[in-house]
Amino acid sequence: APQARGRVSPPKKGAPEWKQRVRPKTRPVRAARVGALPRPVLNFVNLHTGERLVVDLHRVPPPALVNRFLRCRWTGRRTRMDQQPIRWVIEAARHFGVREVHVISGFRHPKFNEVLRKKGRQVARRSNHRLGKALDFRLIGVEVERVFRYLKKRRLGGIGRYSNSKFIHLDTGRFR
Repeated sequence: APQARGRVSPPKKGAPEWKQRVRPKTRPVRAARVGALPRPVLNFVNLHTGERLVVDLHRVPPPALVNRFLRCRWTGRRTRMDQQPIRWVIEAARHFGVREVHVISGFRHPKFNEVLRKKGRQVARRSNHRLGKALDFRLIGVEVERVFRYLKKRRLGGIGRYSNSKFIHLDTGRFR
């Protein structure tokens, strides 16, 4: 049958082209060994969007997933997030044996940052959130003070605690 110019009709079911078309483009999954424990995972929950990001507790997730997950909740825009705060949170979760992390804020568009600042929230004018270098979070089941002491002892970067709101601020700036 003649085809219209510029259009390609889909292959018929069962034809070799059809089988190639529906083949998933993923890596093969390793077979689990009988009696082997599954790899531990860490659940990140974005409190403002309701989204979840499930990551291997021994691996940092791909940057594209992190960028999407930590996008600005007000504008929906993404930025290239620094991976270091995520690494530090995963290390802290491993240290405390936590399996769930609540994310309060990742990237903040400069306009949204200014809106929060004018509303009187505790937001710095030149916040590292605007640059994709900061993360506000809480480890479920662990007191804010314990997490703060652990991160402070490791001298990772800019660390702050908000005891009333029960979350930690972590950024890649100088230790303070």
